[in-house]
Amino acid sequence: MAKKSISRCKKRRHKKKTVSVTHVPLCALGAVIEEKQLFAPIHQQVFISQKQLDYRPTDKLVFTMLGIVAGSESVYEINTVLRPNKTLLRAFGYRKCADQSVIQTTINAATHINVCELSDAIDDIFQQHNCIGLCADDAQSPSKLVTIDIDLSALPISKTAQGAEKGYVAKKKNQYTRQLARVIIPSTQEIVTQQLYSGSTKSLAVFKEMVDSIEQSLQLKDKTKRQSIKLRLDAGFGTDKNINFALWRGYQILVKVYSWKRVNKLVKSVKHWIAVPSAADNTPREAGWVTMPHRYGRKTVAVAVRTPTKKGTYSYSVVVSTDTQASLATIVTDYDKRSGVPESTFCQDYQGLKLRRRRKNGFVAQQVLLLLSQLAHNLVIWMKQWLSDAVVSTLMMGETQPKTKRIKQAMLTHKTLDERGIKRFLRQILWLSGRVVFKGSRIVGIILNPLYPLIDRIIIALQAFLLPYQISVSLDKRE
Repeated sequence: MAKKSISRCKKRRHKKKTVSVTHVPLCALGAVIEEKQLFAPIHQQVFISQKQLDYRPTDKLVFTMLGIVAGSESVYEINTVLRPNKTLLRAFGYRKCADQSVIQTTINAATHINVCELSDAIDDIFQQHNCIGLCADDAQSPSKLVTIDIDLSALPISKTAQGAEKGYVAKKKNQYTRQLARVIIPSTQEIVTQQLYSGSTKSLAVFKEMVDSIEQSLQLKDKTKRQSIKLRLDAGFGTDKNINFALWRGYQILVKVYSWKRVNKLVKSVKHWIAVPSAADNTPREAGWVTMPHRYGRKTVAVAVRTPTKKGTYSYSVVVSTDTQASLATIVTDYDKRSGVPESTFCQDYQGLKLRRRRKNGFVAQQVLLLLSQLAHNLVIWMKQWLSDAVVSTLMMGETQPKTKRIKQAMLTHKTLDERGIKRFLRQILWLSGRVVFKGSRIVGIILNPLYPLIDRIIIALQAFLLPYQISVSLDKRE
């Protein structure tokens, strides 16, 4: 009798597939971001009234943000930068990308309610992933003081755009602009929140609204939590009303006085002038305690600073602080640290993320683009911090006393990451070309070109971070 043939079901084994592509490190990090479901709040909370065919409206918002990180200078360039890169899209959980015209239609269809929804979703993402742990349950203690800077920057726009008014732009007269107000954590360069205003808006007029946005973004409902936040402000915000508002809300402050008449009156009560460390321009200067300070809503101290001018006179300013125990030099030096920090974050976004190139005539549409740029900015900061933290944690793993060589490699890698702003981090790390290894739909490895500068340090950071996610990192031996 003939034997019966027994059918045996063979398990399907996915063969590894290698794809040559640009943005290889970004692909690997994209797989991690997709696993973390970082964009889930956007899909859950934003509801743009538009028909869904191939993509959800929120998918098109994510495409816009990915285009910013991938290097598109405008929404139009998504067709040439992001859409052809199927490997990068696959890493973030997409098979393909919508056409730029469809994305433009979705952005233009957004309403003010959608802007609020998107802002709330980005706040939720920030609360989950920020580097400084501001929204953790145990983070807001009075012993942990976090400094926050607020500043405005002009966004040039056409005369016919909504909200376009003549505003100040350096070396450009009669320029029509909008104003972008931004709240920054200087220690991490993260954006807490930002708002768009018409071109003639001044700093003093937006302060209270920005403070309300800070409280919403950082969940500062309790006064005890607000006491651990120090607002470091320039003279544009330093009116009596704004200072008292911040003090009554419980914040610590370090702010320059707005009124030059008030400054001239206060400096007359300084009895002793003491030399203090010079600012960035190395101009010698002196500081002294104001013995008859203006009275605000809480106890404060006032420090007058004078700097010699070319005419042989002095330029005066007065800094108000709630730190009554600090020395003259400490207050002056602390305020000096504000110099260049907000401007630096704006410049990084202008150069690295091409913020000023992405313009919309509609005010609401421009708000949507700015919120997505804010998310892109913070995402780049977080990716850099993830790599840096992974290097440090891997150094101590399994060894009580790491070898000197490993410590030196880790320090050099950390320095390489820390020295790079957004533009250099994107171009010199995230956009490197190479090959991506897939097993099924999952990324299991990346292979980088060994000819890139500092590739030995970059690969250490990527290996340290991607190891727990079972993604291998190696150099291409064919080069």
